[in-house]
Amino acid sequence: GRQDRVHHGLGRDRAGKHRILHPLFASWLVALLLSATAAFAQQQPVDKPVVSVLLPLHLDSMYNADKYKFGNSIPRFALPYLEFYNGVLMAADSLSKEGAQVHIEVVDTRQFSSLGTTLYSPTVKQSKLLIAVAQNSNELKQMAAFANSMHIPLISATYPNDAGIKNTPELYLLNTTLKTHCAGIYQYLQRNHSSDNLVFVTRKGTVEPYLKSWLEEAATAANGNRLRWKTVLLSDSFQVAQVKALLDSNKNNALITATMDGAFGQRLVKQLSSLQPKYKSHVVGMPNWDDVDFKRAEYKGVEITFSSPFISSSGNIDVYHSLSKTYAQKQNSKPSDMAIKGFEITYRFVQNLLANPTLEAFADHANDRTYKIFNDFDFVPVTDAADNS
Repeated sequence: GRQDRVHHGLGRDRAGKHRILHPLFASWLVALLLSATAAFAQQQPVDKPVVSVLLPLHLDSMYNADKYKFGNSIPRFALPYLEFYNGVLMAADSLSKEGAQVHIEVVDTRQFSSLGTTLYSPTVKQSKLLIAVAQNSNELKQMAAFANSMHIPLISATYPNDAGIKNTPELYLLNTTLKTHCAGIYQYLQRNHSSDNLVFVTRKGTVEPYLKSWLEEAATAANGNRLRWKTVLLSDSFQVAQVKALLDSNKNNALITATMDGAFGQRLVKQLSSLQPKYKSHVVGMPNWDDVDFKRAEYKGVEITFSSPFISSSGNIDVYHSLSKTYAQKQNSKPSDMAIKGFEITYRFVQNLLANPTLEAFADHANDRTYKIFNDFDFVPVTDAADNS
């Protein structure tokens, strides 16, 4: 059945050589990238297991030939992946200090026109473990098919969907699926907002009907009193009067926002903020809202909760503070969610690979807490009873 589970170099360019980042970046973030590239752009050792981190660094999009295109800034589309990369670097440094015998190769999945070309490159083919940041279901399907054909465990680090993949026991999903997030949201509302004025807000889209059905399914499956809410479908250009009509000035208003559209969420919070303090509001959003900036004054006064797929400081706050201090010394900022993910996922599963080098042993020990940093992982084999897969 399909099981939900899933050193360090930089991806190679089309000529088969390591790409060297041009030193035009002004931030500590890129300084770290430069030092990492220099440190690992060397002949790959043959006596160490290879771990490939499949990461969309978008290097080709940031360069014209050898000239960096963005001056002293980092484009927003690349920043989350550079942050994840920084986390991988910190994990590689920790593993090196502990004497771990492993070679970690960071592969830019945007280096070729075809993801398949990247996957079947010599470096990736000899990997003993794959850690992947897929950007869509098609990418994850290709990665999973490759992992299955090569019998390599594949950790899907961030994508919150199984992409309909079956018969692939090599695949491990770290991110809880959106369906599970919806169940968690419902339970959260039962515990904390059952007496509020509940409003279910959604929009037209491809994902939104699924979110609605999963929340309704969660309501059917949950124990306790079933929540009652008003449901409203709003256009992307909805006005403040439409929002005001949904609210109760005598109660706390909890709005469940069933959409992955961050701009829609921002518009809703902005309009609710304009109705403060008469209407007290709490907005519950989706896991991708961790990429949305709600710190500006126009969002003031509205409490916001979203189901985070990864809680960075849970389980080991001392390590989190230590990691944050090290990161701040190099980046002059706190590590983002993506940086924490890159660190924990790389450190933990590389250690698991070294302790359990066969595919079967890796699977048997995937839930071990020996190398836990922040989070417990509970990988459960998924079997389709209809076809016994």
